[in-house]
Amino acid sequence: MPSTFYGMEIGSRALTTNQIALDVVGQNIANINTPGYSRQVVDIQESDPFTPPDLNHTHPGALGTGVTAASITRVRDNYLDQQYRDANSQQAALNNISDTLGQVQSAFNEPSTSGLGAQMTNFFNSFSDLSSNPQSDAVRSTVVNQAQSVVSMFHSVSTSLSQIAPNLQTNITDNINNANNIAQQIASLNHTIRFSVAAGDHPNDLEDQRDNLVDQLSQIADVQVVEVRDPQSNQDTGEVNVNVGGYALVQGDTANALPTQVTTSNGVLGLVTPSNDTIPLNGGNLYGLIKATTLVSGYLKNLDSLASQFITSVNAQHSLGVGLDGQSGRNFFTGNNAATIAVSSTITSNLDTIAAAAAPAPPNTFAPGNGDNATALAALSTTQVINGFSLTDYYNSSIAQIGADTQSYQNQANTQQSVVSQVQNQQQSVSGVNLDEELTKMLQYQRSYQAAARVINVMDACVDQIISSLGSTAATGG
Repeated sequence: MPSTFYGMEIGSRALTTNQIALDVVGQNIANINTPGYSRQVVDIQESDPFTPPDLNHTHPGALGTGVTAASITRVRDNYLDQQYRDANSQQAALNNISDTLGQVQSAFNEPSTSGLGAQMTNFFNSFSDLSSNPQSDAVRSTVVNQAQSVVSMFHSVSTSLSQIAPNLQTNITDNINNANNIAQQIASLNHTIRFSVAAGDHPNDLEDQRDNLVDQLSQIADVQVVEVRDPQSNQDTGEVNVNVGGYALVQGDTANALPTQVTTSNGVLGLVTPSNDTIPLNGGNLYGLIKATTLVSGYLKNLDSLASQFITSVNAQHSLGVGLDGQSGRNFFTGNNAATIAVSSTITSNLDTIAAAAAPAPPNTFAPGNGDNATALAALSTTQVINGFSLTDYYNSSIAQIGADTQSYQNQANTQQSVVSQVQNQQQSVSGVNLDEELTKMLQYQRSYQAAARVINVMDACVDQIISSLGSTAATGG
């Protein structure tokens, strides 16, 4: 038969276990507002039973030895974690694209009375006015002024768009450096966690830190996380491998830096390794920034196409006409794109060189009052000269495309934000600390602790009674 001290040991184990459980509840409550903290739970189990030697066959079998806190683990759902990281990557990419397109819209400043579209319209309208009064210096001066306004607006938009790309590249470099720094931290935590797990511990706080870093990394690039198992025992080592587009960014306690060279060839947006392998990207800041770069490049290319055709069309028609000095064959603009367009110095230095008149058909002679070429120049506003569009229509089509792209990505970003919030709420319901639940557990463990203390008190009283009885027997010589 077990001694009375056996019951005290059971009570002691119950005290210890419930004290641990109360400590865990306190830890959860203390970290209820800590970002990235995962709720911890105690795995309370029966301790191993004890079968005493029973020589007289008076004991029925094994005796329970009480309770023990087998482990303290954190509550996580790996599936939800990956869902959140995927959603977070898409959100980051869409935000970057949407923000960049907002800058593009600001560069064009449309619709407005001072945008490039309005300036081109004013320029062609000035030729319409010149056709009615081709000998007026005031009207000719207006033509030059309107031309200068168009040139300035082409320069302004081109400069604004050209400045976006270097800023995007700087952000790409910064994000890559940040990703490499986070990868180093994850690898370092992997090293520490692996040794902790090997020693039989549960490094919950370190794993929370690592998951928080992986979440930050998912904002930079789309990541895939794989738990590492020991090939011999098939047991978790506690480490995780982190991949980006198939590239092993983190392998155990080793971090491999992301390269800084960007590629957009063959429709693949990604990074290029020193061995010329492509790391495809599908989400995160990096994907968004690279995608935004391609969009801005396309808009700038369209702007240059417009400027080039604007210069070519006006020059071709203007060179057919005759200035007040009777000369023809002069270009109105110089340059070949939005950045280099300029009004010819010949035009700005002598208003008479503006070819408002059409060349006379032989044997007719030049008539200074002729404004037919100015009329033809004004008509370029509606003449199909670029891919089946007039200059004005081509520009309006480009602006409409930018507006549609901006609206589309903004809508996608707003929708994706809802997805991220929904997954976060699901994560919180699993891993977050619920104050009501923790208070309920606290009362439960408190009652258990009090009951265990009562068991010890009773057992102590029994032991005291035995000692007292033995003492009395000894005193009376019984």
